[in-house]
Amino acid sequence: MSMLVTILVSVFNRVMCSFTANIVLWWTPFLDEPGRIIRCGNYSRCFLTSNRKYKDDPRLKALLFYGSLFNQSDLPLERNSKLWGLLHEESPRNTPLLSHEVILSLFNYSSTFSRFSDLPLTLQYLPSLDDLTDQKYLVSFEAKSNLEDKLAPVVYIQSDCVTPNNRDSYVYELMNHINVDSYGECLNNKKLPVSLSNPLETMMSDELLHFVSKYKFAIAFENSVCDDYITEKLWRPLIAGTVPIYYGSPSAKNSFSKVYKCVNQNDCV
Repeated sequence: MSMLVTILVSVFNRVMCSFTANIVLWWTPFLDEPGRIIRCGNYSRCFLTSNRKYKDDPRLKALLFYGSLFNQSDLPLERNSKLWGLLHEESPRNTPLLSHEVILSLFNYSSTFSRFSDLPLTLQYLPSLDDLTDQKYLVSFEAKSNLEDKLAPVVYIQSDCVTPNNRDSYVYELMNHINVDSYGECLNNKKLPVSLSNPLETMMSDELLHFVSKYKFAIAFENSVCDDYITEKLWRPLIAGTVPIYYGSPSAKNSFSKVYKCVNQNDCV
């Protein structure tokens, strides 16, 4: 049955493509895209696909590149008049080439974490502004204090232990001065519940937010220090009602009231 559905979808997409004047091709796809009809810009309809058999189709108008898979040795040989678009939600450490102007100049449009890109993804990890004021996960300061015989005042959850900013070195030193419950693979001294063991699937889950909300402080260190690169590491404790000790985008410093002196780790030394 599943094979029949796949065949029918493939046939449908080919038929629909024949009625569409414009094609958008994922050259390095964010997700595998066999083909579907989308609305796009000034065109009424476009056929979006990652199938490179359409690379020489005269209806091809634009090529899209996913930054983490970008390879300078695997590019279309003829640029012609086609538009190139870049999608890259990660920090430059994933693809250092994308830190160079000569490479960025290849693209007509970009959608990255930078506020200066054409379609900024700066708030990509914040589900809603309302989440910052919602008290769904709120645990009172008194209740958190009552948990101090079981929990440290500070929580650290991280499994990417090799980073350009060497964040674990700072956390290691911090642990000499204050108790830190460290989950994940980095500096581990406590185990996460099995249900939270997959970080990609649970990074903003209800269960993890309730878990973090029991702590007074959360270490929120990005893997790289880049303007505008702000991920769930900052938003997660803010949504959970826990004070983040933040190290990352310098532009975040002027975005939050300094109610606590140590919201920014640079103020804690």
